[in-house]
Amino acid sequence: MMADRIDLLLLGATGFTGKNCIPYLYKLSKSEGRNLTWGVAGRSEEKLKQVLESVGKELEADFQKIPIVIVDIDDDESLQKMAERAKVVLNCCGPYRFLGYAVVKACIAAGTHHVDVSGEPQYMETVQLEQDEAAKEKGVFVVSACGFDSIPSDLGVVFLQQKFDGILNSVVNYLELWEEGDAKSGPSVNYGTWKSAVHGLAHANELKNIRKKLFPNKLPSFQPKLKTRVAPHKSNVVDGWAVPFPGADRSVMRRSQRYFYEVDHQRPIQVGVYFVVKSFWNLVLLSIFGFIFGLLTKFGFGRKLLLDYPHIFSAGMFSKEEPSEEKVKKGVFQITLYGEGWKESLTNKDDQYTKPCDQCIVGRVKGKNPAYGATCVALVLSAVMIATERDKMPTRGGVYSPAAAFAKTSIIKELNENGVTFDVLSQKDL
Repeated sequence: MMADRIDLLLLGATGFTGKNCIPYLYKLSKSEGRNLTWGVAGRSEEKLKQVLESVGKELEADFQKIPIVIVDIDDDESLQKMAERAKVVLNCCGPYRFLGYAVVKACIAAGTHHVDVSGEPQYMETVQLEQDEAAKEKGVFVVSACGFDSIPSDLGVVFLQQKFDGILNSVVNYLELWEEGDAKSGPSVNYGTWKSAVHGLAHANELKNIRKKLFPNKLPSFQPKLKTRVAPHKSNVVDGWAVPFPGADRSVMRRSQRYFYEVDHQRPIQVGVYFVVKSFWNLVLLSIFGFIFGLLTKFGFGRKLLLDYPHIFSAGMFSKEEPSEEKVKKGVFQITLYGEGWKESLTNKDDQYTKPCDQCIVGRVKGKNPAYGATCVALVLSAVMIATERDKMPTRGGVYSPAAAFAKTSIIKELNENGVTFDVLSQKDL
């Protein structure tokens, strides 16, 4: 019976991301008058008990009665039994390219909703291509990219549109990362993220065929067209050099904008995403490491080198060792969003403006500990929204991007209350 199921089940609770989700499950399952049940799932009962005991001590909470579900992620029957125990599965087991599909299929078959923190476009778009209809038939929501940096980026555009007095034509995001105080040595991000990046870039050519099947009809070309600037450049919006950001954000945001166009009949917002490098010397280093990384992903021996020696090829940012709690807690992210559009609204979503944009807006999304603080609160809140605000989500289940799923829920408000802040910095005439 669905009523007997655990509301929120964290899969991969003994991993670095999973472990950092537990405090947010404990807090957010009971905040705002909620009374959601939660549990943990993984391969080893002993390790799951240990992580619950460890986090429980830190929080001065008794987790002895928290449900524990044993699952072998390589066994379809085991996954099916796990999925049948929950209403929403929070999947922290990556790389999703290798481990994600089977979990999604098990969840859909069991009528269980699924959220994850994937930043892998091939996985996300393949799941949408192959599982969207099955999810719709079951009334199941499957939402990927529910962590940093896609939740702040994707919902940042939604926030900017909500605050803009008119119609937005384009939004450009500028991502900055730094550490507060004296920088600590050691890796900043766990090995799983590095592994996902290596395999993602190695198989990036798969995306073209996936997208042809997923989106057979192109969106209309709206003017003025937002141009992608490939070369490093200075921006008036942020201090530093802006370079194209190679992550999944742009693909996620474009899926959201397509949904808003096709379902909500809104003019799609053109999007661009850049990473900000403060000094020219760091820009040179980034270019060198980026070139080597891109070259090595093209060959089997190169990928092996990258996977065996991440600390060398990432200048110490990634390692097979877990990041220290002290280091990750010093991390800060900031996304500055610059939007342009018009005060006047046109009647039809396909109408073209005959005059230049006449208004601009600058917003900011900011938070601490992007990889394991912002990511974990965003993932848990995504699951909470499905569990508690289904009436504010799309009318049917399916495979969605975060903004498409959660734009009308209270997730931005709750992110604001839990350390991921959304602000408007300025809005003025051009």
